[in-house]
Amino acid sequence: MIIEFATFCKGARIGILSVVEEFIKRSDEFLKNLTEEKNLKTYFVNSNLVIFILSAIYGATMGIYVGGLQILYSAIKVPMLLLVSLYLTIPSYYVLYSLLGGKRNLGQTVMLLLFGFTSMSTVLLALVPVNLFFMITTTKSSATYAFTVLLNIAIFALAGFFAFTYFVKGAKVLYPESSENWKPAFLLGSVILMFVGTQLAWVLRPYFNYYPWFIRPLESNFYTAVTGLIARFMGLFGAIIIVFGFIFIIWLFYSALVSDREKGAVAQAKS
Repeated sequence: MIIEFATFCKGARIGILSVVEEFIKRSDEFLKNLTEEKNLKTYFVNSNLVIFILSAIYGATMGIYVGGLQILYSAIKVPMLLLVSLYLTIPSYYVLYSLLGGKRNLGQTVMLLLFGFTSMSTVLLALVPVNLFFMITTTKSSATYAFTVLLNIAIFALAGFFAFTYFVKGAKVLYPESSENWKPAFLLGSVILMFVGTQLAWVLRPYFNYYPWFIRPLESNFYTAVTGLIARFMGLFGAIIIVFGFIFIIWLFYSALVSDREKGAVAQAKS
């Protein structure tokens, strides 16, 4: 019985590691299986485990800034943030896809989103040393606090960008038919996901302040707090960064959703 259990654990571990490698290095193979609905249950289980484990490691490094129970709290909060945001917005994606002619089932839609979130948690893990370096080498002050928060927001934004690119890559393979107008659904679903994720991140705070309980009572909102931090840390330059940040996000959506052929047609029309 012990041998059987050990064998099971070994196989599960290999499965978890292999799903990361397949998503990152052999994504075409995964997308082929996704289109043909092969091994979806295995992908589903392993993807959720990967997201939970890798994001928990990153969360633990966030908690080091305060120490104590905050390390455990953050290790729980970050997986909650990713997985709850994901599953809250799946119905939006699926219904919007279906209304616009999408013919894929719910399981394929779920795995498409898990495909992106697995890449996001992998990027978070890769940036753990960077986050940990600044946690250890900076003294605690109001300026350091603002910098630490903004650094982590930037890291999550970078990881989210990779998730976004993987969403687009998967959607282009999963919805190849012209009748499946996935781009508006994808755009609206992504905006919903962004707002749900940022608000949930705000609800689950604190991350870098001491508080005896798991979360603190609701007040203000994510965007007001971040704008205030940027203004306090960078002044007018921070306000300019916010404006250019929004422009950059819009450009990313446009670049990802518009095909190379469409871009060429637009450029030819202008010339």
